[in-house]
Amino acid sequence: MKQAHVSPPETLEELKSLIARRQIVFPDRLEQVARQVIERPEMVAFESAAEIARSCKVSQTTVLRLAQHCGLQTFAELRSMMRNHLQKVAMTHSEVTGRSKACAAPELG
Repeated sequence: MKQAHVSPPETLEELKSLIARRQIVFPDRLEQVARQVIERPEMVAFESAAEIARSCKVSQTTVLRLAQHCGLQTFAELRSMMRNHLQKVAMTHSEVTGRSKACAAPELG
């Protein structure tokens, strides 16, 4: 992170918060990639840096720099953050739909 010294984000929510508070400000090309990453975390979770670069029409180096600009050491850390986010979302969805099905189940008897 080139801005004020801030701890690296551990979650997508923390990353969004740092951006909203302008503690992370991106140059144009990095902002273009960051917007895509935030809107589509599955892209980072499952695609290679080269595939993301092609989708965003930037160089692979720009994609790799995004992680460092966010205060992370590697692209792998950014990927891990996005995978954790998606797992959390899936678990929450599973719990909610499981509860809904249980509530909607007809009583036997």
